[in-house]
Amino acid sequence: MPTFETTPEQRQQLLTDGFVLLPAALPTSLLARWRDLADGLERNALEAYARNESLHGTCVIEDPVGPRLVRYDDILGEDGNAVLDLLACPAMMAVAREMCGHGVVPLQLDILYKHQHPHPVISWHQGAPHPRGYPYLNVGIYLDDADSDDGCLRYVPGTQYELQDICALSEAHGWDPPGIVQQPAKAGDILVQDMMVLHGSAPKRGPGVRRTIYVELRPAAGIKESDAQSEQWKELRKRWMGIVVRRAEASDYPQSWRDDLHANLGSDEEEIASILNLWEPPIPAVYCHHSVETDDYPVPSDLRGS
Repeated sequence: MPTFETTPEQRQQLLTDGFVLLPAALPTSLLARWRDLADGLERNALEAYARNESLHGTCVIEDPVGPRLVRYDDILGEDGNAVLDLLACPAMMAVAREMCGHGVVPLQLDILYKHQHPHPVISWHQGAPHPRGYPYLNVGIYLDDADSDDGCLRYVPGTQYELQDICALSEAHGWDPPGIVQQPAKAGDILVQDMMVLHGSAPKRGPGVRRTIYVELRPAAGIKESDAQSEQWKELRKRWMGIVVRRAEASDYPQSWRDDLHANLGSDEEEIASILNLWEPPIPAVYCHHSVETDDYPVPSDLRGS
């Protein structure tokens, strides 16, 4: 028996609303390990920035209060063991198996850092438009709490099935369109979302930084369907899944699915080097095509000037 399973209600919520929260899904030991890793990556990025250097995968910006790390991409190249252990943990294997399905592969794995205002907000957008013949998920693994009214994710449920008029929605409603849901999360929670559900994140009001690991999952056949990346890139993602599966519990991945993965895998280090050696751009997200600013969007009026 698998060691972690999602419920029928959770799977249905993902299909209906476009997102679902899996509370306390990350093992506490992995949470502590990744919190330490995120701390170290942030420290290294800021030290390099102070030396006028840029580390691969880092985005540091000058906020009014000083330099801050916004994101650190391609964590597979920074700590491959931590990445493989995370993807092979029971909860992530359940998401892959039960919510993404046959042929699932990881596409990328990054960490986003959200700081207290003043800091860029994430305006309304839809990720990676695609033909929707196969699931395409963005999985957020929370290293810190995300509280309501403190910059947690906001969703408009059911918007994942077609592109929305983001400009009109933003201009008319700001952060509060009809049906809006704020989705708080706690450290150790996993928040699974359909790539195309309309979502955004208002300013963080409280002190400190919130770190979230984001993993994109998609069946390899879906990569081929979109035709946005090469066949070689797709096959390297199948090899990535292969080294994840050989680290996971045998019961967490169907034996019949293993036949679709590459059998001639090298060491983890060899496979990771090959994956990182071929970078191809992701399918871009869709935002409003012009800047929208109202009294309370994207920065609420009480925070302006602060």
